[in-house]
Amino acid sequence: MEKVKEFVQTNLIALLVGGLFYALFVYYNWQGNSICDCETTENYRPSQGNRSVNHFYHK
Repeated sequence: MEKVKEFVQTNLIALLVGGLFYALFVYYNWQGNSICDCETTENYRPSQGNRSVNHFYHK
C-alpha cells in the first residue's frame, strides 16, 4: 500500500491531466458527440453477412 501512495504522490499531476482527458472523452461519448467532426458517408453492406458498416470522413 505504501508503494501505491508513493506512486500517486509522485505522479499526481500526470494522473490528474490523464483523468481530465479521460473524463472529457467519456462525457462526449455519453452525450453522443464525437471528438472529431466526422460525417457518415454511406452504409456499406458487404456481400457476406448481415451487418452494415459506416464509413466516416473528416470535414
